[in-house]
This record gives sequence, structure tokens and C-alpha cells, in this order.
Amino acid sequence: MSRGSYILFFLIGIFSGFTSLAQDPNFDPLKDTVPRGVSVSPPTIRFTLKPGTSQSKQIKITNDTDLPRTFQVKVQDYLAADINRSAENSQVPEDYKYGLKKWLYVTPSVVTVPPGQKASINVLLDVPPGDEFAHAAWSLIVVDEVKERQELNVPASGGNAMGMGIIPSMGFGIFVYQNPPNVKNNQIEMTGYALSQNKQQINMKAKNSGDGIGFCTYYVELLNMATGETIKIPSKTATLLPGSTRALDIDLPKLPAGSYNALGVLDFGSKDYVETAELDFAVP
Repeated sequence: MSRGSYILFFLIGIFSGFTSLAQDPNFDPLKDTVPRGVSVSPPTIRFTLKPGTSQSKQIKITNDTDLPRTFQVKVQDYLAADINRSAENSQVPEDYKYGLKKWLYVTPSVVTVPPGQKASINVLLDVPPGDEFAHAAWSLIVVDEVKERQELNVPASGGNAMGMGIIPSMGFGIFVYQNPPNVKNNQIEMTGYALSQNKQQINMKAKNSGDGIGFCTYYVELLNMATGETIKIPSKTATLLPGSTRALDIDLPKLPAGSYNALGVLDFGSKDYVETAELDFAVP
């Protein structure tokens, strides 16, 4: 490479997190007592519409930073196996039966939120009439920050110079679910319950055998067999799409030596019963 030439790198860093808060990169903990950032709510939207009906709901964007923020809003379908973070990269065929994208209308597609202000995104679900559309469906609304690529100035110095530009941005994902009244969303069963090899987790598995979307809560209660002390580990939530199986892992707290009984509970909204399992283990 000749003297005075340089290599120019543009690195675009997109920090996409499916969380309710993206922190302001200019936040100074020594000066600011209240965290500032951008929040999007709710994290999920649930519909229970019959075919031939429609309903509107809203997404709120709150900008607590000192700068205006512009976001692009789009809808994309995902496969049942890609319900978590990989949903954004899911490869879905155009004729995917369970995709909600074809019935969702989201406006506006681009929104700018001034500093300290809020903005609304309208989400309309319009289910066509017909029994063939009386099935569960789902999709993902992606709210990505849009930033212009700025000119990168590389100092004119002798030899080879390298420039590097990073454009930080934020992104959010809102899961949208449609469960018509006729589907069975409580046919959830626990198919696995074991202690991990390192004895730091309870590994639970659950399967949805119904044709509706299951919204589950699960937790573990520990009983110290010597002292009788009970420790309830905070519950978690999970969504099980029809026909899917999910691993539901729960981290165990640091436990003193002794023998324990671990009762696992999987609550999927049934009025009649919950799924439970037990195991005994020892901490040396």
C-alpha cells in the first residue's frame, strides 16, 4: 500500500435487545440520579379475536433522553422454534399459516419522539371471516432506532492511517399473539424435570399439545430436609406455541450443605390443576 493511503472501516453497532429499557449512552451516574433512556411498552400484545372481527391496541415509546429519537417500525413473522431472541432472524415462508403479519396494520411506520416526550404506535389486527382462520397465530413488531451515518474524518498523518466509526443504536421487539376463543391453550405438560450436572439449576421441560398459545408461570420451592426451612425461588414466565417444547431453567441460590427437596410447579392457567414434579438432592 502506498504511503499516505489509508484504510477506512465503518462499523455499525446495532444493540438490539428485547427488553423494556435501553439506557442512554450519555448517562452519567455521577450527575444523574434518575436513569434516562428509551422505553417501549407493553412487551407483548395479546388478542383473542373471532374470525371476521378486528381490534386496535397501542404501543407507547417514551424518550427520557436529551435527544430526539427516530424509530422505524416493521412487522415480521417467525417460526415456533424461534420464539426467543432468534425470532428477529427467523426464516419464514411467505405462506406461513401461523404468521400474523398478513393481518396486522401498524401505523406510523416511522416515528420521531422528541426529548422527554412520548409517542404512540397503533396496532390493528383484522382477522378475515371464515372458520379456516380460527387458529392461533403470532408475529413480532420490531422497533429499531434510525440514525444517519456521519462522515468519518481520518487524520492526515504519515504512513497508513485507520479510521473506525461506531454508530450505536437501540432496538425493541414486541411479541404479538392471537388466540381465538375456540383453541385449546391449556394442554401443557411437564416432560422433563432434573437437576443440572453442576447442581446450580433445575432443568424443566414443557410441551404444548394443544392448538392454542400457552402462557405459563413456573417456579421451584426448596425444602431443607434438616431444618424444615422453605425457599421459594421467584417465578418466571414463558410462552409455549402450539406443538412446541421449551426448556425452562431455574437458577438455584447458593445453598448451605444439606439435603433438599425441590418441588417444581408449572401453572398454565387451568382452573382445575397445575403440573408439578419433585426431586431430592444433596449439597456437599
